[in-house]
Amino acid sequence: MSGPRSKNRSRPRVVRSDASVSRTRDALINLWRDCRTDWSFVTSRLAQAFREARQLHSNERREVAETLYGMVRRTRTTDHVLEVAGLEAIPDGVRRSAARAYVDLLAYRVLFDGLDPREAAAERPDVPWERVQAAFTAIASEPDPVTRFGLERSFPDWIVARLLAERPDDAGALAAALNERAPLTVRANRLKTTREMLATRLRLEGVETEPTRWSSDGLHLLTRVNAFGLGAFRDGLFEVQDEASQLATELVAPAKRGLVVDACAGAGGKTLALGALMGSKGRLVAMDVSPRKLEELGRRARRAGLSNHRWHVVDAEGALPSGMKRLTGKADRVLVDAPCSGVGSMRRNPEARWRMAPDFIDGLPETQLAIALRAAPLVAPGGRLIYATCTVFEAENEAVVRRILEAEPSFERVPVKEILGKARAADLATPDGLALAPLPHLHGMDGFYATVLRRRG
Repeated sequence: MSGPRSKNRSRPRVVRSDASVSRTRDALINLWRDCRTDWSFVTSRLAQAFREARQLHSNERREVAETLYGMVRRTRTTDHVLEVAGLEAIPDGVRRSAARAYVDLLAYRVLFDGLDPREAAAERPDVPWERVQAAFTAIASEPDPVTRFGLERSFPDWIVARLLAERPDDAGALAAALNERAPLTVRANRLKTTREMLATRLRLEGVETEPTRWSSDGLHLLTRVNAFGLGAFRDGLFEVQDEASQLATELVAPAKRGLVVDACAGAGGKTLALGALMGSKGRLVAMDVSPRKLEELGRRARRAGLSNHRWHVVDAEGALPSGMKRLTGKADRVLVDAPCSGVGSMRRNPEARWRMAPDFIDGLPETQLAIALRAAPLVAPGGRLIYATCTVFEAENEAVVRRILEAEPSFERVPVKEILGKARAADLATPDGLALAPLPHLHGMDGFYATVLRRRG
Protein backbone atom coordinates (compact mmCIF):
# COMPACT_ATOMS: atom_id res chain seq x y z
CA MET A 1 0.00 0.00 0.00
CA SER A 2 1.34 3.42 -0.93
CA GLY A 3 0.88 6.55 1.08
CA PRO A 4 2.71 8.12 4.02
CA ARG A 5 5.54 6.17 5.59
CA SER A 6 4.33 3.27 7.67
CA LYS A 7 4.67 3.69 11.40
CA ASN A 8 3.92 1.45 14.36
CA ARG A 9 0.49 2.66 15.34
CA SER A 10 0.23 0.87 18.67
CA ARG A 11 0.95 3.33 21.46
CA PRO A 12 3.90 2.51 23.68
CA ARG A 13 2.96 1.96 27.29
CA VAL A 14 4.39 4.83 29.29
CA VAL A 15 4.27 5.58 32.98
CA ARG A 16 1.68 8.29 33.61
CA SER A 17 0.35 9.93 36.72
CA ASP A 18 -2.87 8.68 38.27
CA ALA A 19 -4.43 12.05 37.48
CA SER A 20 -3.61 11.72 33.77
CA VAL A 21 -4.99 8.17 33.63
CA SER A 22 -8.19 9.33 35.35
CA ARG A 23 -8.66 12.29 33.01
CA THR A 24 -8.37 10.21 29.85
CA ARG A 25 -10.50 7.37 31.24
CA ASP A 26 -13.28 9.70 32.38
CA ALA A 27 -13.29 11.58 29.07
CA LEU A 28 -13.51 8.32 27.11
CA ILE A 29 -16.31 6.94 29.28
CA ASN A 30 -18.41 10.09 28.83
CA LEU A 31 -17.75 10.27 25.09
CA TRP A 32 -18.53 6.60 24.58
CA ARG A 33 -21.84 6.90 26.42
CA ASP A 34 -22.77 9.83 24.21
CA CYS A 35 -21.69 8.12 20.98
CA ARG A 36 -23.84 5.07 21.60
CA THR A 37 -27.00 7.14 21.99
CA ASP A 38 -27.20 8.44 18.41
CA TRP A 39 -23.94 7.77 16.46
CA SER A 40 -23.45 11.44 15.63
CA PHE A 41 -20.12 12.49 14.11
CA VAL A 42 -17.15 11.51 16.27
CA THR A 43 -15.26 14.60 15.13
CA SER A 44 -18.06 16.84 16.44
CA ARG A 45 -18.25 14.94 19.72
CA LEU A 46 -14.51 15.29 20.24
CA ALA A 47 -14.43 18.97 19.34
CA GLN A 48 -17.17 19.75 21.84
CA ALA A 49 -15.60 17.60 24.56
CA PHE A 50 -12.18 19.21 24.11
CA ARG A 51 -13.67 22.70 24.26
CA GLU A 52 -15.24 21.82 27.59
CA ALA A 53 -12.35 19.75 29.01
CA ARG A 54 -9.63 22.39 29.10
CA GLN A 55 -7.72 20.34 31.65
CA LEU A 56 -6.81 17.64 29.10
CA HIS A 57 -3.22 17.90 27.91
CA SER A 58 -2.34 17.52 24.22
CA ASN A 59 -1.04 13.96 24.60
CA GLU A 60 -4.19 13.03 26.53
CA ARG A 61 -6.38 14.48 23.79
CA ARG A 62 -4.56 12.39 21.20
CA GLU A 63 -5.09 9.25 23.25
CA VAL A 64 -8.77 10.02 23.79
CA ALA A 65 -9.34 10.70 20.08
CA GLU A 66 -7.49 7.64 18.80
CA THR A 67 -9.07 5.32 21.36
CA LEU A 68 -12.58 6.62 20.71
CA TYR A 69 -12.16 6.19 16.95
CA GLY A 70 -10.92 2.66 17.54
CA MET A 71 -13.85 1.81 19.80
CA VAL A 72 -16.31 3.08 17.20
CA ARG A 73 -14.64 1.08 14.44
CA ARG A 74 -14.61 -2.12 16.49
CA THR A 75 -18.08 -1.77 18.02
CA ARG A 76 -19.66 -4.87 16.51
CA THR A 77 -16.79 -7.15 17.44
CA THR A 78 -16.54 -5.86 21.00
CA ASP A 79 -20.31 -5.99 21.56
CA HIS A 80 -20.49 -9.55 20.24
CA VAL A 81 -17.60 -10.80 22.35
CA LEU A 82 -18.97 -9.29 25.56
CA GLU A 83 -22.44 -10.69 24.90
CA VAL A 84 -21.10 -14.18 24.21
CA ALA A 85 -19.05 -13.91 27.40
CA GLY A 86 -22.28 -13.40 29.33
CA LEU A 87 -22.69 -9.62 29.63
CA GLU A 88 -26.01 -7.97 28.87
CA ALA A 89 -26.51 -6.66 25.34
CA ILE A 90 -27.37 -2.95 25.40
CA PRO A 91 -29.05 -1.64 22.24
CA ASP A 92 -27.98 1.62 20.67
CA GLY A 93 -30.07 4.54 21.82
CA VAL A 94 -30.09 3.33 25.42
CA ARG A 95 -27.61 5.27 27.49
CA ARG A 96 -25.00 3.04 29.05
CA SER A 97 -24.01 3.29 32.68
CA ALA A 98 -20.52 4.62 33.32
CA ALA A 99 -19.57 1.22 34.73
CA ARG A 100 -20.62 -0.60 31.57
CA ALA A 101 -18.90 1.97 29.36
CA TYR A 102 -15.70 1.28 31.27
CA VAL A 103 -16.06 -2.45 30.58
CA ASP A 104 -16.45 -1.65 26.88
CA LEU A 105 -13.28 0.44 27.03
CA LEU A 106 -11.30 -2.28 28.78
CA ALA A 107 -12.56 -4.92 26.34
CA TYR A 108 -11.51 -2.83 23.35
CA ARG A 109 -8.08 -2.34 24.85
CA VAL A 110 -7.67 -6.03 25.59
CA LEU A 111 -8.79 -7.14 22.13
CA PHE A 112 -7.25 -4.43 19.96
CA ASP A 113 -4.88 -2.21 21.91
CA GLY A 114 -2.51 -4.60 23.67
CA LEU A 115 -3.83 -4.35 27.22
CA ASP A 116 -2.88 -7.37 29.33
CA PRO A 117 -6.11 -9.16 30.39
CA ARG A 118 -4.68 -9.35 33.92
CA GLU A 119 -4.67 -5.55 34.06
CA ALA A 120 -8.30 -5.51 32.92
CA ALA A 121 -9.16 -8.10 35.57
CA ALA A 122 -7.53 -5.97 38.24
CA GLU A 123 -9.87 -3.12 37.24
CA ARG A 124 -13.02 -5.21 36.77
CA PRO A 125 -12.65 -8.64 38.38
CA ASP A 126 -16.39 -9.28 37.90
CA VAL A 127 -15.93 -9.63 34.11
CA PRO A 128 -14.99 -13.12 32.83
CA TRP A 129 -11.97 -12.02 30.81
CA GLU A 130 -10.99 -15.56 29.86
CA ARG A 131 -14.41 -16.03 28.28
CA VAL A 132 -14.03 -12.68 26.53
CA GLN A 133 -10.83 -13.88 24.89
CA ALA A 134 -12.34 -17.25 24.05
CA ALA A 135 -15.34 -15.61 22.39
CA PHE A 136 -13.00 -13.45 20.31
CA THR A 137 -11.03 -16.49 19.17
CA ALA A 138 -14.24 -18.37 18.32
CA ILE A 139 -15.25 -15.77 15.71
CA ALA A 140 -12.91 -17.49 13.24
CA SER A 141 -15.10 -20.60 13.47
CA GLU A 142 -18.35 -18.83 12.56
CA PRO A 143 -19.77 -20.87 9.63
CA ASP A 144 -21.63 -18.09 7.82
CA PRO A 145 -19.10 -16.13 5.70
CA VAL A 146 -20.97 -12.82 5.85
CA THR A 147 -21.40 -12.99 9.63
CA ARG A 148 -17.79 -14.07 10.13
CA PHE A 149 -16.50 -11.24 7.95
CA GLY A 150 -18.71 -8.74 9.78
CA LEU A 151 -17.61 -9.90 13.21
CA GLU A 152 -13.91 -10.08 12.33
CA ARG A 153 -13.80 -6.65 10.69
CA SER A 154 -16.66 -5.00 12.58
CA PHE A 155 -19.02 -4.03 9.79
CA PRO A 156 -22.79 -4.53 9.54
CA ASP A 157 -23.86 -7.50 7.43
CA TRP A 158 -25.53 -5.41 4.74
CA ILE A 159 -22.26 -3.58 3.98
CA VAL A 160 -20.34 -6.87 4.11
CA ALA A 161 -22.71 -8.53 1.66
CA ARG A 162 -22.25 -5.70 -0.85
CA LEU A 163 -18.47 -5.66 -0.49
CA LEU A 164 -18.23 -9.42 -0.97
CA ALA A 165 -20.55 -9.34 -3.98
CA GLU A 166 -18.72 -6.48 -5.73
CA ARG A 167 -15.14 -7.08 -4.60
CA PRO A 168 -14.74 -10.79 -3.75
CA ASP A 169 -10.98 -10.73 -4.23
CA ASP A 170 -10.06 -7.79 -2.01
CA ALA A 171 -13.06 -7.07 0.23
CA GLY A 172 -11.11 -8.22 3.28
CA ALA A 173 -8.13 -5.98 2.52
CA LEU A 174 -10.42 -3.03 1.85
CA ALA A 175 -12.35 -3.52 5.10
CA ALA A 176 -9.11 -3.88 7.05
CA ALA A 177 -7.83 -0.61 5.58
CA LEU A 178 -11.09 1.14 6.47
CA ASN A 179 -10.42 0.21 10.11
CA GLU A 180 -7.04 1.95 10.14
CA ARG A 181 -6.30 5.51 11.18
CA ALA A 182 -6.37 7.76 8.12
CA PRO A 183 -3.29 9.83 7.29
CA LEU A 184 -3.40 13.54 7.98
CA THR A 185 -3.01 15.10 4.55
CA VAL A 186 -3.06 18.76 3.61
CA ARG A 187 -3.16 20.70 0.35
CA ALA A 188 -0.76 23.57 -0.09
CA ASN A 189 -2.66 26.70 -1.11
CA ARG A 190 -1.18 27.77 -4.45
CA LEU A 191 -2.53 31.26 -3.98
CA LYS A 192 -0.10 31.84 -1.11
CA THR A 193 2.66 29.25 -1.22
CA THR A 194 4.08 26.14 -2.87
CA ARG A 195 4.26 22.60 -1.55
CA GLU A 196 8.00 22.98 -0.94
CA MET A 197 7.65 26.32 0.83
CA LEU A 198 4.84 24.93 2.99
CA ALA A 199 6.99 21.95 4.00
CA THR A 200 9.70 24.37 5.12
CA ARG A 201 7.23 26.49 7.08
CA LEU A 202 5.75 23.44 8.80
CA ARG A 203 9.22 22.18 9.69
CA LEU A 204 9.85 25.50 11.45
CA GLU A 205 6.65 24.83 13.41
CA GLY A 206 7.96 21.41 14.43
CA VAL A 207 5.97 19.36 11.91
CA GLU A 208 7.66 16.83 9.63
CA THR A 209 6.01 16.12 6.29
CA GLU A 210 6.42 14.16 3.09
CA PRO A 211 4.93 14.90 -0.34
CA THR A 212 1.93 12.95 -1.52
CA ARG A 213 2.76 10.51 -4.28
CA TRP A 214 0.04 11.42 -6.77
CA SER A 215 -1.55 14.78 -5.99
CA SER A 216 0.47 17.83 -7.01
CA ASP A 217 0.03 20.00 -3.93
CA GLY A 218 -0.35 17.50 -1.10
CA LEU A 219 1.72 16.85 2.02
CA HIS A 220 1.30 14.09 4.57
CA LEU A 221 1.86 15.38 8.09
CA LEU A 222 4.03 12.81 9.85
CA THR A 223 4.06 14.60 13.19
CA ARG A 224 0.89 14.06 15.18
CA VAL A 225 -0.43 17.54 15.71
CA ASN A 226 -3.60 19.63 15.70
CA ALA A 227 -3.29 21.00 12.17
CA PHE A 228 -5.91 23.68 12.79
CA GLY A 229 -3.80 25.15 15.58
CA LEU A 230 -0.77 25.76 13.39
CA GLY A 231 0.24 29.24 12.33
CA ALA A 232 0.50 28.05 8.73
CA PHE A 233 -3.18 27.14 8.81
CA ARG A 234 -4.21 30.45 10.34
CA ASP A 235 -2.25 32.20 7.59
CA GLY A 236 -4.20 30.33 4.92
CA LEU A 237 -1.24 28.35 3.61
CA PHE A 238 -3.03 25.00 3.58
CA GLU A 239 -6.31 23.16 3.90
CA VAL A 240 -6.76 19.68 5.32
CA GLN A 241 -7.81 17.53 2.37
CA ASP A 242 -7.32 13.85 1.59
CA GLU A 243 -5.17 13.03 -1.43
CA ALA A 244 -8.09 11.41 -3.25
CA SER A 245 -10.15 14.57 -2.91
CA GLN A 246 -7.23 16.63 -4.19
CA LEU A 247 -6.94 14.35 -7.22
CA ALA A 248 -10.64 14.74 -7.96
CA THR A 249 -10.20 18.50 -8.25
CA GLU A 250 -7.16 18.00 -10.47
CA LEU A 251 -9.35 15.82 -12.69
CA VAL A 252 -11.69 18.80 -13.12
CA ALA A 253 -8.73 20.62 -14.73
CA PRO A 254 -10.33 24.06 -14.56
CA ALA A 255 -9.25 26.70 -17.07
CA LYS A 256 -7.82 29.70 -15.22
CA ARG A 257 -10.11 32.17 -16.96
CA GLY A 258 -13.08 29.88 -17.44
CA LEU A 259 -16.42 29.41 -15.68
CA VAL A 260 -16.43 26.58 -13.16
CA VAL A 261 -19.43 25.41 -11.11
CA ASP A 262 -19.19 23.32 -7.94
CA ALA A 263 -22.73 21.96 -7.82
CA CYS A 264 -22.50 20.29 -4.38
CA ALA A 265 -20.03 22.58 -2.67
CA GLY A 266 -20.80 21.94 0.99
CA ALA A 267 -18.32 23.88 3.11
CA GLY A 268 -16.10 24.31 0.09
CA GLY A 269 -13.15 21.94 0.36
CA LYS A 270 -13.09 21.27 -3.39
CA THR A 271 -14.25 24.81 -4.21
CA LEU A 272 -11.14 26.19 -2.54
CA ALA A 273 -8.94 23.68 -4.37
CA LEU A 274 -10.52 24.60 -7.71
CA GLY A 275 -10.04 28.29 -6.99
CA ALA A 276 -6.38 27.72 -6.25
CA LEU A 277 -5.94 25.78 -9.50
CA MET A 278 -7.58 28.72 -11.30
CA GLY A 279 -5.21 31.19 -9.67
CA SER A 280 -8.29 33.02 -8.33
CA LYS A 281 -9.06 34.07 -11.92
CA GLY A 282 -12.13 33.42 -14.04
CA ARG A 283 -15.46 32.72 -12.36
CA LEU A 284 -16.06 30.06 -9.72
CA VAL A 285 -19.66 29.44 -8.63
CA ALA A 286 -20.54 27.25 -5.63
CA MET A 287 -24.00 25.81 -5.02
CA ASP A 288 -25.36 23.98 -2.00
CA VAL A 289 -28.61 23.41 -0.15
CA SER A 290 -27.08 24.55 3.17
CA PRO A 291 -26.66 28.30 3.81
CA ARG A 292 -24.60 27.48 6.90
CA LYS A 293 -22.07 25.48 4.90
CA LEU A 294 -21.80 28.17 2.22
CA GLU A 295 -21.16 30.78 4.91
CA GLU A 296 -18.36 28.57 6.18
CA LEU A 297 -17.04 28.45 2.61
CA GLY A 298 -16.96 32.24 2.64
CA ARG A 299 -14.88 32.32 5.82
CA ARG A 300 -12.48 29.71 4.48
CA ALA A 301 -12.16 31.56 1.17
CA ARG A 302 -11.18 34.77 2.97
CA ARG A 303 -8.47 32.95 4.88
CA ALA A 304 -7.23 31.34 1.65
CA GLY A 305 -7.18 34.64 -0.26
CA LEU A 306 -9.69 33.39 -2.85
CA SER A 307 -11.58 36.18 -4.60
CA ASN A 308 -13.05 34.75 -7.83
CA HIS A 309 -15.97 32.90 -6.22
CA ARG A 310 -19.62 33.50 -5.46
CA TRP A 311 -22.25 31.15 -4.12
CA HIS A 312 -25.93 30.32 -4.41
CA VAL A 313 -28.22 28.50 -2.02
CA VAL A 314 -30.38 26.04 -3.98
CA ASP A 315 -33.37 23.93 -3.08
CA ALA A 316 -32.84 20.21 -2.71
CA GLU A 317 -35.27 19.60 -5.57
CA GLY A 318 -36.80 21.53 -8.42
CA ALA A 319 -35.44 24.19 -10.74
CA LEU A 320 -32.23 26.08 -10.12
CA PRO A 321 -32.54 29.70 -8.96
CA SER A 322 -32.53 32.41 -11.62
CA GLY A 323 -28.92 33.33 -10.87
CA MET A 324 -27.86 29.84 -11.87
CA LYS A 325 -30.22 29.49 -14.83
CA ARG A 326 -28.40 32.38 -16.51
CA LEU A 327 -25.36 30.13 -16.66
CA THR A 328 -27.12 27.47 -18.75
CA GLY A 329 -24.84 26.26 -21.54
CA LYS A 330 -21.95 28.49 -20.40
CA ALA A 331 -19.94 26.51 -17.86
CA ASP A 332 -16.57 25.08 -18.91
CA ARG A 333 -16.56 22.70 -15.96
CA VAL A 334 -19.31 21.49 -13.63
CA LEU A 335 -18.31 19.34 -10.66
CA VAL A 336 -21.02 17.15 -9.14
CA ASP A 337 -19.48 15.78 -5.94
CA ALA A 338 -22.69 13.95 -5.13
CA PRO A 339 -23.91 13.06 -1.63
CA CYS A 340 -23.17 9.38 -1.14
CA SER A 341 -22.82 6.55 1.36
CA GLY A 342 -19.26 7.64 2.15
CA VAL A 343 -18.00 4.07 2.46
CA GLY A 344 -14.65 5.05 0.96
CA SER A 345 -14.01 7.58 3.73
CA MET A 346 -15.06 5.45 6.69
CA ARG A 347 -11.57 5.66 8.16
CA ARG A 348 -12.47 9.27 9.00
CA ASN A 349 -16.16 8.76 9.76
CA PRO A 350 -16.39 5.24 11.24
CA GLU A 351 -19.70 5.97 12.96
CA ALA A 352 -21.38 6.11 9.53
CA ARG A 353 -21.40 2.31 9.28
CA TRP A 354 -23.65 2.14 12.35
CA ARG A 355 -25.78 5.18 11.54
CA MET A 356 -26.76 4.31 7.96
CA ALA A 357 -29.41 1.82 6.94
CA PRO A 358 -29.71 -0.19 3.69
CA ASP A 359 -32.84 1.65 2.55
CA PHE A 360 -31.00 4.97 2.81
CA ILE A 361 -28.24 3.65 0.56
CA ASP A 362 -30.75 2.18 -1.87
CA GLY A 363 -32.30 5.62 -2.33
CA LEU A 364 -29.05 7.46 -3.01
CA PRO A 365 -28.65 6.66 -6.75
CA GLU A 366 -31.93 8.42 -7.57
CA THR A 367 -30.78 11.49 -5.64
CA GLN A 368 -27.36 11.41 -7.28
CA LEU A 369 -28.87 11.10 -10.75
CA ALA A 370 -31.30 13.95 -10.13
CA ILE A 371 -28.51 16.27 -8.97
CA ALA A 372 -26.33 15.42 -11.96
CA LEU A 373 -29.17 15.91 -14.45
CA ARG A 374 -30.10 19.24 -12.90
CA ALA A 375 -26.50 20.45 -13.25
CA ALA A 376 -25.87 19.01 -16.73
CA PRO A 377 -27.60 21.83 -18.70
CA LEU A 378 -25.07 24.29 -17.29
CA VAL A 379 -22.27 22.63 -19.29
CA ALA A 380 -21.23 24.45 -22.46
CA PRO A 381 -20.52 22.62 -25.73
CA GLY A 382 -17.05 21.17 -25.33
CA GLY A 383 -17.32 21.62 -21.58
CA ARG A 384 -17.15 18.86 -18.99
CA LEU A 385 -19.32 17.42 -16.25
CA ILE A 386 -17.28 15.67 -13.55
CA TYR A 387 -19.24 13.20 -11.44
CA ALA A 388 -17.60 12.19 -8.15
CA THR A 389 -18.34 10.31 -4.92
CA CYS A 390 -16.40 9.02 -1.92
CA THR A 391 -17.89 5.55 -2.08
CA VAL A 392 -16.83 2.24 -3.62
CA PHE A 393 -20.30 0.89 -4.44
CA GLU A 394 -21.04 0.38 -8.13
CA ALA A 395 -24.68 1.43 -7.75
CA GLU A 396 -23.59 4.94 -6.76
CA ASN A 397 -20.80 5.18 -9.31
CA GLU A 398 -20.79 3.48 -12.71
CA ALA A 399 -24.52 2.69 -12.59
CA VAL A 400 -25.36 6.37 -12.09
CA VAL A 401 -22.99 7.43 -14.87
CA ARG A 402 -24.65 5.03 -17.30
CA ARG A 403 -28.01 6.60 -16.50
CA ILE A 404 -26.63 10.11 -16.94
CA LEU A 405 -25.40 9.17 -20.41
CA GLU A 406 -28.74 7.62 -21.29
CA ALA A 407 -30.57 10.79 -20.26
CA GLU A 408 -27.96 13.15 -21.77
CA PRO A 409 -26.67 11.48 -24.96
CA SER A 410 -24.73 14.60 -25.97
CA PHE A 411 -22.07 13.67 -23.37
CA GLU A 412 -19.19 11.28 -23.93
CA ARG A 413 -16.63 9.83 -21.53
CA VAL A 414 -13.09 11.17 -21.31
CA PRO A 415 -10.24 8.82 -20.35
CA VAL A 416 -8.44 9.74 -17.15
CA LYS A 417 -5.07 9.67 -18.91
CA GLU A 418 -6.10 12.60 -21.12
CA ILE A 419 -6.24 14.77 -18.00
CA LEU A 420 -3.95 13.28 -15.36
CA GLY A 421 -1.45 11.66 -17.74
CA LYS A 422 -0.63 8.04 -18.45
CA ALA A 423 1.43 7.36 -15.32
CA ARG A 424 -1.17 8.48 -12.80
CA ALA A 425 -3.98 6.90 -14.81
CA ALA A 426 -2.13 3.59 -14.84
CA ASP A 427 -1.92 3.66 -11.05
CA LEU A 428 -5.30 5.10 -10.14
CA ALA A 429 -7.86 4.54 -12.92
CA THR A 430 -10.37 1.75 -13.36
CA PRO A 431 -9.33 -1.05 -15.77
CA ASP A 432 -11.15 0.66 -18.66
CA GLY A 433 -9.32 3.89 -17.90
CA LEU A 434 -12.52 5.92 -17.68
CA ALA A 435 -12.70 6.72 -13.96
CA LEU A 436 -10.40 7.69 -11.13
CA ALA A 437 -10.84 5.06 -8.40
CA PRO A 438 -8.18 5.09 -5.65
CA LEU A 439 -8.63 2.72 -2.72
CA PRO A 440 -7.24 2.86 0.83
CA HIS A 441 -5.67 -0.61 0.80
CA LEU A 442 -3.95 -0.01 -2.54
CA HIS A 443 -3.12 3.69 -2.50
CA GLY A 444 -3.28 4.79 1.13
CA MET A 445 -5.97 7.39 0.47
CA ASP A 446 -9.76 7.44 0.77
CA GLY A 447 -11.83 5.28 -1.52
CA PHE A 448 -13.06 7.63 -4.24
CA TYR A 449 -14.65 7.68 -7.66
CA ALA A 450 -14.56 10.41 -10.29
CA THR A 451 -15.21 10.40 -14.01
CA VAL A 452 -15.35 13.06 -16.72
CA LEU A 453 -18.17 13.50 -19.23
CA ARG A 454 -17.62 15.94 -22.13
CA ARG A 455 -20.47 17.57 -24.02
CA ARG A 456 -19.95 17.16 -27.76
CA GLY A 457 -19.95 20.30 -29.83
